[in-house]
Amino acid sequence: CEKIKKEGWFEKEGEGVFIKTFDKDDYLLKVGFIHARKGEDITGADLVFEVKDRKIIFIQAKKVGLDRRIHFNRFQLQKLIQLEEEICARSLFYPNCNKCKKLSTLYLYCHFYRSITLPCRTAFYYLIMENQSGIEKRFFHISEIYFVLGDKKSVSQKEFLKQGLKEDEFHEMFWKCKIGGPDIIEDMKKNILFFYSLYTCRLIIWLHIEEK
Repeated sequence: CEKIKKEGWFEKEGEGVFIKTFDKDDYLLKVGFIHARKGEDITGADLVFEVKDRKIIFIQAKKVGLDRRIHFNRFQLQKLIQLEEEICARSLFYPNCNKCKKLSTLYLYCHFYRSITLPCRTAFYYLIMENQSGIEKRFFHISEIYFVLGDKKSVSQKEFLKQGLKEDEFHEMFWKCKIGGPDIIEDMKKNILFFYSLYTCRLIIWLHIEEK
């Protein structure tokens, strides 16, 4: 939040302890914090980024270990798969994004790892890796992670270096509505994120931006 203010956003008062609202030009940005029952058990942070009534994306960050391998929690991966399926299923009843109105029942029943070719790609991993020149950050859809991981719990970062989407590519595809799932109504969204936080004991930072 402090970094957001340094970027020229003005913080508005009166939104509550766990919601921060910022104003800049013609946009409003809301930052919501959803946490598990025992905050001291939190070992990482998830990020949900949405354009209200249009797009939503769920992101899980993973950093390479000292052994140069990326360790995945298979339970967490399964919850991300279920989360994407639920969001995409609900989106059939709330198709607010024009490009996502083409989603059909056929899309809904496709196995998740085939969803890489579908517009409803909602859950991604943000991998933070190390190469010879420094830090390398890439985005991968959960289907790509599942394919590489197989029946293992960790894989060498070499499997992901120089692959996936760069940060600027990811942002461009998101804003052009080429990735992400159609946004769903607020109450359903809060319930989904709250239960995911309880199941995984993770902190979720929810960024909400809208045009005034």
